[in-house]
Amino acid sequence: MTAAHTFAWARSLGWTLLVLPLSLALLRGRAPAWLRRSATPRMIRMRGVGGLILRASAVTSSTLSSAGAAGGAWYPVRALAGPVAVLAALVLVAVTDSAERRRRRNALPTSQ
Repeated sequence: MTAAHTFAWARSLGWTLLVLPLSLALLRGRAPAWLRRSATPRMIRMRGVGGLILRASAVTSSTLSSAGAAGGAWYPVRALAGPVAVLAALVLVAVTDSAERRRRRNALPTSQ
């Protein structure tokens, strides 16, 4: 086993042990009190989804690199699992956060 394979396995294991439980907890709505005060439940869930996307991206790219799939036929899969997935997760969280903050700021007036 080479150092590259060891690094790929360690990266997959690290993302699975650290990010997966945190993302699943955020997806279920379990968050620290400071986060619940500053974020809506939808924002917390979307951060969990973003974490799951990042975890899937990291595990897929490390699996492909340890399998030796660096050729031209695997390029579209590596591109989707790499920077495209990271950008998608960041855009998902940013759009949700800005929409929820805008919605909170421009709340409909209540009838009196």
